[in-house]
Amino acid sequence: MAGEHEQGDAGRETDESEDLGAPAELEVPALSRRKLFAGAGIAAAVVAGGGVGAWLTTRRTPGAGPVNRALKIGFGGGICEAPLFAALHQGIFEKHGLQVEVVKTGADEIKDAVGAGKLDAAPGIFFSWLKPIEQGIDAKLAAGLHEGCLRIIVPPDSPITSVAQLRNKTIGVAAIGDSSMSFFSLDLLDAGINPSQDVEWRVFPGDQLGDALARGEIQAVAGSDPNALLPLLKGKARELTNNQQGANRELFCCATAINGRLLREDPDTARALVTAWAEGSRWVGANLGQTAALEVDNKYVAADLTVVESTLKTYGYNPSAVKFKPEITPGIEKFAKTGYLDRKTDSRVLADKVFADLGLTW
Repeated sequence: MAGEHEQGDAGRETDESEDLGAPAELEVPALSRRKLFAGAGIAAAVVAGGGVGAWLTTRRTPGAGPVNRALKIGFGGGICEAPLFAALHQGIFEKHGLQVEVVKTGADEIKDAVGAGKLDAAPGIFFSWLKPIEQGIDAKLAAGLHEGCLRIIVPPDSPITSVAQLRNKTIGVAAIGDSSMSFFSLDLLDAGINPSQDVEWRVFPGDQLGDALARGEIQAVAGSDPNALLPLLKGKARELTNNQQGANRELFCCATAINGRLLREDPDTARALVTAWAEGSRWVGANLGQTAALEVDNKYVAADLTVVESTLKTYGYNPSAVKFKPEITPGIEKFAKTGYLDRKTDSRVLADKVFADLGLTW
């Protein structure tokens, strides 16, 4: 869904009566923007405080007052996107002055949509955003949200017992370059396998990966929950590894990806968004049962309540921007060895392009 997208400063304002809990379609016209730093609020601050310098020292901090901004956030239907849904339905975004609309879209579209401004933000795995950002999409990552959610599965009777045995095998993924393919390429690399040459990556719709595995069209699935989890629970697959094991264990699975124009033109809103999203992650960790019901009742994920709740229990909910930043440069240096990045890419230069420092201290 790449393409040009004009973002005006004027347009319709989101109706207070809109149901913010219902996922929208990405084809809905882009929502309008408001100029946060325009109008009587600023004028009053400047007049009363003695000029622009005084106003700059009184700008809001996250949660300290209304931002009055409407945003569109994409999601793909994964159980791990729970922090987004929690922040929406528990009024956390509203508390931070944000009106949020969630938009269901495909794994192969979401990055271009964020970069083009058709979406203001989306959750995503760090490694899967490196190549798009290297190639110039207008987006950055600001904070880590939680641990866990990716796994490789094989048929129950498969002779494959280690990642090293995936050489010359066909691995099913939901999209080329998606979160699972990007992350597990590192495990393949550690096993002496060139992920761009020694395996075949084959794309299937996420909810059809398990069936493709059962039919023998692929020898393994690299997927996110619930797509890689449901075949396991049904006894139709066996887990080979996941992203909480081994040398590449991630401190954070999903991160917050933010549109670059939003970051440049409205950093206060971006800061409020990331802060609220993190609060949603902490709420999930303290309310697993309620979160599972929220995801199932609103049809955000295609799985049973017990499956969702048991899956949520396997994740860790300690969101952080401070701990996320140090992972970026070494992560890029390792990911570069997969061959997916340009050989001329400087890891430190790319790290600066990837991370959005919003001055967050958690």
